[in-house]
Amino acid sequence: MVKTLRDVGELEAIRLLTRGASGREDVVVGPGDDAAVLRCDPGEDLVATTDGMVEGRHFLPVWLTPAERGARLAAVNLSDLAAMAARPRWALLAIGVRPQHEMKSLLEFQGGLAAALAAEGAVVVGGNLAAVRGDEWWSLTLLGSVARGRAWTRAGARPGDLLAVTGWPGRAAAGLALSRLESPEAFRAASDEAWKPLLEAWLRPRARVGFALALAPAGAVTAAIDVSDGFAGDLARLCEASGVGCDVHARSLPVDPPLERATGALGLSFTTLRFGPSDDYELLLAIDPGRRDACERAARESGTPLVFAGRFTDRRGELSLVTADGATRPLEPRGFDHFAGER
Repeated sequence: MVKTLRDVGELEAIRLLTRGASGREDVVVGPGDDAAVLRCDPGEDLVATTDGMVEGRHFLPVWLTPAERGARLAAVNLSDLAAMAARPRWALLAIGVRPQHEMKSLLEFQGGLAAALAAEGAVVVGGNLAAVRGDEWWSLTLLGSVARGRAWTRAGARPGDLLAVTGWPGRAAAGLALSRLESPEAFRAASDEAWKPLLEAWLRPRARVGFALALAPAGAVTAAIDVSDGFAGDLARLCEASGVGCDVHARSLPVDPPLERATGALGLSFTTLRFGPSDDYELLLAIDPGRRDACERAARESGTPLVFAGRFTDRRGELSLVTADGATRPLEPRGFDHFAGER
């Protein structure tokens, strides 16, 4: 018999979801009490972030298993800590699900979340479970630590600093657009292996925590942001916080055959996919030119794709794209807005 939350009840569901939570010295009191008690290390600052997923807004069940949804929720929060050079440590999970939700599915979600967090050194230490009538949702609060005063922020980029970019920006946008070509079931059956890197980037992002922690001691980063809404839109946020502009050199960005191939299938330009709204969870970094070697070394040691794709300028708030032929044109800071769609 398939058991639902209505069958097992709230208290038993919480017991099942929190059983096996590993004991750690930094978790004085974990799941099962009114609140968690956590022990910070001397000389560190606490870094906190939160993000959530709403059914029908952030995912369709046909595309992701419960475990994959859990891993994705972990990744979007881990990416925020990566952008601050923080070490992930503790998480609080809040869940709003319908009473008919299967307990097995919820445990699979928890397993995927816990595994993704554990891979980066974090553990769930508490949370909340509530019943809803409409769309289901999951919200994670993730806490991390960083050496006192050493957290990366969006402010601090200087004219002359280099723009470094991890991974393959724009792939998530292409993956999402491909999924909308037809019904998910039909697309899954007909999808070509050529689209796999794009769909993976959208469905199963990987946060750049290891790279950030490897790079942090070098003191090379003057400002940072993760690409959660789109390359140009998030770069504009960094520039605004730092009071600078940026010239992005198109020919310095990575060649990406899957993304180029998608332009024909989608009828969208390469520039639109690469720089427009996209939740890639890559990092955009302002790098001290004198410490470029340290940045490249951290990328090699962590196995992270990285390119230097531009330079910050004193033209406050101005983003420019330098094309392969040397022409310069404005780069529109388009990103995603939950309440307005693209902007």
